[in-house]
Amino acid sequence: MQDIYEINIAHDVSDFLITNRRLANTLDGGGSSPHLKEKLLLLQEENELSLTLYLHNDVVKKMLEDDPVIHLHKGNLEEFCLALEGVSHFLYLIWNASYDRSVTMLEMELQAEIDKFVMLALCLEKQNRRMVPGYLRQVLFESAGFREDLNRTERQRYRDASNFAEKYCWRLETNFLNNRGRQDLLQELRQFYRFTQADKLRWINRPH
Repeated sequence: MQDIYEINIAHDVSDFLITNRRLANTLDGGGSSPHLKEKLLLLQEENELSLTLYLHNDVVKKMLEDDPVIHLHKGNLEEFCLALEGVSHFLYLIWNASYDRSVTMLEMELQAEIDKFVMLALCLEKQNRRMVPGYLRQVLFESAGFREDLNRTERQRYRDASNFAEKYCWRLETNFLNNRGRQDLLQELRQFYRFTQADKLRWINRPH
């Protein structure tokens, strides 16, 4: 993911990874759902930011035993998306923090949805499998469900992130994945990654 966006994060996400749900719940102040499988836990004190990425042990086990980078299929898709979301949040937060830029939850969720689409598309390409137009958008956005334990604000944020991401990924698929070279795609993604949230939304909502 770092190569795609041409960013250099000195920290290895595996050094911040935990798989123990009880520990994650403790670090989160007891506020995590028992059904939660992925969450970036944050603690900010003055000028220090502490991070821990929680992934359910089943997710990590699936990644090790049935590597989606080698063969992506329905049986490992959900776990791969959870892992991608966690890594996306981790990298995006650290990259912005390195430039002393604050980020919103909507911004992080939006970028994570886009990251999942891009990484899945590139995995299929690496595996020499033709991506049926609209397939990934249907899987990631049109068939997306939301956890029952989300409150109204959280549900709306996830819904907004999904809607904006679907619109942007449709453009990526139409303008780059189907018609233009890899370098044009990378240039677009790297530019978008560096936008502020307001610029991202303006870019997504611009006229065709």
